[in-house]
Amino acid sequence: MPQVRTRRRRPVPVTPALRQLGDKLRQARTEAGLSQAQLGAPYFTRAHVSAIELGKIRPAMRSLEHMARKLGKPASYFLDDPGAARAQGERRLEMAAMAGLLTLSGAAEARRRAQKLLDEDGLTVRDRCQLHLYAGSALNLLQRGADALRDLAIAQRLAAQLGDAALERGSDYQVAVATRIAGNAREARAMLEALLRNVEQLRPPDQLLRLRILITLGACAQDLGDPSAATTYYARALEWSKDIGDLTRLVAIYQGLGNAHRALGDHDAAAGYYQRALGAAELASDLVAVHVMHNALAVLAADDGRIAAAYEHVARAIEIARVFGPSAFLAHYLATRAEVALKAKDWQLARSSAEEALAAANERGAESARATAAAVLVLAELDLRDGDAARAEKRFREAAAAYRALGATAELGDVLMRQSRAAKKRGDLRAAERYAAEAYKAARPVSANVET
Repeated sequence: MPQVRTRRRRPVPVTPALRQLGDKLRQARTEAGLSQAQLGAPYFTRAHVSAIELGKIRPAMRSLEHMARKLGKPASYFLDDPGAARAQGERRLEMAAMAGLLTLSGAAEARRRAQKLLDEDGLTVRDRCQLHLYAGSALNLLQRGADALRDLAIAQRLAAQLGDAALERGSDYQVAVATRIAGNAREARAMLEALLRNVEQLRPPDQLLRLRILITLGACAQDLGDPSAATTYYARALEWSKDIGDLTRLVAIYQGLGNAHRALGDHDAAAGYYQRALGAAELASDLVAVHVMHNALAVLAADDGRIAAAYEHVARAIEIARVFGPSAFLAHYLATRAEVALKAKDWQLARSSAEEALAAANERGAESARATAAAVLVLAELDLRDGDAARAEKRFREAAAAYRALGATAELGDVLMRQSRAAKKRGDLRAAERYAAEAYKAARPVSANVET
């Protein structure tokens, strides 16, 4: 049995607009042959409806919408208040602008605006659902999955209450993304596979959502240490992307393919995909994606021993990120420069870059956590060089704990292998063997149940 709302509303001065609204509501109710109790049921009391009809209280939009639906009229029928209509129109424009801000560079502003609107009165259930979905999506872009789950749980509940299947699917997708960011790629993959089956049964299917699901499934497979499965998902996404022409998604697909081929040891293929991603990002004027791809190319060049090229790419990434942000990405690129400097045996630049990365990692979220772990790892290597094995081991453990929390199996395996090498160097063969076994276990491929 639905719970009847008995919250007391503070009386407001009776105004002509409120009196007119009440008169219209009474007339429509009488014509429909409903009592005040019947009109309010099951959520509002007879006294609540009576107070509205007498102009004693200003109804919330959700209560007015509930009664308007019962009377077979739009809520706007009862609203002759120009101020209310204007405020509602302005809110619609603000929400449309907010949707456009859901990018890497605009996510923080989108979340701020969503939170501000959520504090306003007069929101419909649909408005609240959409705003919580926007807030959760923005937090996902900021790599704050655990925080996003709170907003997205509300969005899921409200979408179900509205019976809006499209909003439910959008909320379910963002919950899966947040679950992956929070470090549980396995559970996220299961959610996404179930959602993909649902989407592919639609007629016609939601092509954009299917594309996004496939891209995120590729990322989950990569997180779980299965780059072969990741390439399969990304290849499917690339095929579907031809019908959509979304440059932002194309950047993500090419980047994912580059990451997967790099993990498979095919650096030539990885470089080709990274260059395609960079070209698509430049074509879309997406400067955040541009600096992301310059950093990826820097890492790949450093892996291949092309130090000059690595410095060039990471310098470009840092230059753009200093101007356009976000600061968590800047911290990540400074950590990359520290790693490049370590390989170049430029100890001073390695230390200063790592320390600068730690200072820049001042935002909450997975990207800052990754940057911090990478910088700590460089400092651990420098401690080993300086002969401070105890301090190095402490830093190694700190980095390993961060990567475990992030569910970053490849990075965790790298840390454990570094610990193994350090233990072997100091003559502790038992610890070296243990760390090597842990590294193998962490990075072991896990089946992604890829449908062919």
